[in-house]
Amino acid sequence: MEWFFIGLIGLAIWGYATRPSSRSSLDKKQSFENKNRDHLSREYGANRHSGTARSLDDLGIRITTSSERQTKSKNKEPARWVQPGDGVSIQGKTISRGFVYVGGVLKGMDGWREASLIDPTLKADQKSPDYSGELMGYWPSYSEISPRCRTAYLDWLASDRAQSGVYIGYVFLYFYGIERRLLIDVVEQSLEEEEIKLLITELIRLRDKYGYNRSFKNYSNSLISHATVKFFPNQLESFSEELISAGKGFTSLFKYQLSNAVRAGDAINSGLAHTWVSSHPDFSLRTPARRCEKEFKTLFKLRYEARYGEGIKVKENKTKLVLDYHPASPTMMGYRGVESDLPDPSFLKGPVKKLMTIAESCTDELESYSRYLGRKGNSSNSIEAHALLPKDLAETVPNKVFDELKSWLMQQSENADGVLEVSEFLKIIGEDELLKINKKEAIQISTLAESAGFGIAPDIRFHGEKPELSGELVIFRKGHGRDFLPSSNFHQIKTIVRLGAMVAVADEHVAIEESETLSNLISDNRDISNIEKDSLGAYLKWRLKTPPNMVGIKTLLSKLASPERTAISEIVVGVALADGKVQPQEIVQLEKLYSQLGLDKALVTTDLHNLKSSNTTSLRENTSKIGKTYSDESSVGFKLDREFLKRRQTETKEVQSVLEAIFTEEELVENSQEQESSDIDNAASGLDNAHRSLYEKLISQEQWPDKDIQQCCKDLNLMMDGALEVINDWAFELVDAPIIENGDPIFVDLEIVNEINAL
Repeated sequence: MEWFFIGLIGLAIWGYATRPSSRSSLDKKQSFENKNRDHLSREYGANRHSGTARSLDDLGIRITTSSERQTKSKNKEPARWVQPGDGVSIQGKTISRGFVYVGGVLKGMDGWREASLIDPTLKADQKSPDYSGELMGYWPSYSEISPRCRTAYLDWLASDRAQSGVYIGYVFLYFYGIERRLLIDVVEQSLEEEEIKLLITELIRLRDKYGYNRSFKNYSNSLISHATVKFFPNQLESFSEELISAGKGFTSLFKYQLSNAVRAGDAINSGLAHTWVSSHPDFSLRTPARRCEKEFKTLFKLRYEARYGEGIKVKENKTKLVLDYHPASPTMMGYRGVESDLPDPSFLKGPVKKLMTIAESCTDELESYSRYLGRKGNSSNSIEAHALLPKDLAETVPNKVFDELKSWLMQQSENADGVLEVSEFLKIIGEDELLKINKKEAIQISTLAESAGFGIAPDIRFHGEKPELSGELVIFRKGHGRDFLPSSNFHQIKTIVRLGAMVAVADEHVAIEESETLSNLISDNRDISNIEKDSLGAYLKWRLKTPPNMVGIKTLLSKLASPERTAISEIVVGVALADGKVQPQEIVQLEKLYSQLGLDKALVTTDLHNLKSSNTTSLRENTSKIGKTYSDESSVGFKLDREFLKRRQTETKEVQSVLEAIFTEEELVENSQEQESSDIDNAASGLDNAHRSLYEKLISQEQWPDKDIQQCCKDLNLMMDGALEVINDWAFELVDAPIIENGDPIFVDLEIVNEINAL
């Protein structure tokens, strides 16, 4: 028994001797490890699995804590920093590029052995190096990685350290040493400026080579930024703009530049403004801004400068600046930032709210472009993608095909009175092998023309009709504009123009008077905008050049009440009389329209006669006067009164709602498109119970910590990666776009969710 107590006393003495400097330090270390376990595991796991985060259980790997990793080392040789050019031999590998610690003893800031320290006495397995890093743990420490991993790491150190595809954990282990050198040795050993510059240069090289890994890019940028401001505050202009931002959170370089601008009373330039909002911890960029990062940044600068000129000015605040840095190395915990007497405006709410408003607006502008890029097989270099960019942004991005289209449209607007062949348009954009123009192609044509600075007719979005392969288009300069929303009056006049054009072209000859009657109906109307007049004018010109089309008319006109039917009949009769003579073909067309209106076609000749001979009365009882007639011995002229529609709207509210619905694209789509819509409805139930439950969980908020979704998938007996892929594939089938952007955090595109819900 006494030996038992002696043993306990011995263990207690050993534990006391080997403890960290204080119990609180150990507690903090353990808390730190627990807090960051999931975070760091995702960082390394993301690279190993092509950007898809995996849980540790999925990978079959367990993170070991610092206390679990520590073992006694027989090597008592103090560590030394190996400079470039000082060759050192380790386990048969000659390392000549330096930038590593070699030896047996070197403590980190947390009290444990420095993670990057290379102990030459530790074994390395030369026969089967683990180049893939499958045996590497998280928070790697050279003394605790397997012999197979040591061989792979030493091989990389002995090379030019630039191989593609190297396991990112080895790069991080190397990074830990440089991090320590810049943050600890630089003070304790008073490093020369030249060495500091060499270390920063090496970090930049590593970032440029291995920055494809998001975690490494952020850590390396953050350290480069911190060291640059700390050691070379007067030489910041020589470093790239990329150092200002390092993912979520503010870098030292950004905070220093922002603080200096505020202290000097300078305006905050667009670059700092963009970083301020995109890195702000209280603001999350939505899918278009993340997916189209480069375009978002350029557009933000355009909108910011358009609104604030040189930039907003921020009043100096009292909070003092602390240049923080969060080390990547687990043995660097406890590093404290650099204090300054500059103000720290980075967390002021007032200025950043203005920036958030611009960022949200830019995100909305990039929505269509982002959606296009989110579909499988689409490229940002295509003319379709280019056309979806905001106009001023598109002008900053060269596109040869788009430039050719823009030049050709300009030439056509000058030489052909805006009339052009659909086939020629398709040839320019490389779509001359189309067999049919469906809704998708019609929208593409409209979007391309609009982006080039021209509106077209027919524009399926506003006119409700699409061009034919063998037909024509009519273009007009400036176009509808990005935010064009046609009014009720626009839809009413469009309806009348179509019906009138059907009568005018019935005899295969459009008289000038007929054309002018409809044209005046547009130009004399004070209730529509100039853009609407241009659009309707182009639509009229196209309609008069296009064979009449009765598709959808019977169904739509059948919804009209008796007063509305009479109103429309009066208008089309007036068009027929405009040139003073009515051809037999026009009478036939009028009879068809009367039948579609549910009126007795025998009334056509009666209405023609009554309208020609009446100056003050309506055609039939209880209808309003719609215009004036002029007659002499040879002809009768007729002019539509623009007040007619107003009087009709006063008489019955149904006129506006019914006319607004006529000829909209929903009613004119082919049966096949209607069938496709039906198929989509059926597909909306295409998830099984488990995936449906996960989907319903996901769409309750815009972003999720990876660990939360991991747990949800575990509860549903799903593998997270595969489950998210199933949901995205399902979304592609429904709306041709993904819902989920995997990573940490996981983002959910709620706008796509709303689109699916609307099906």
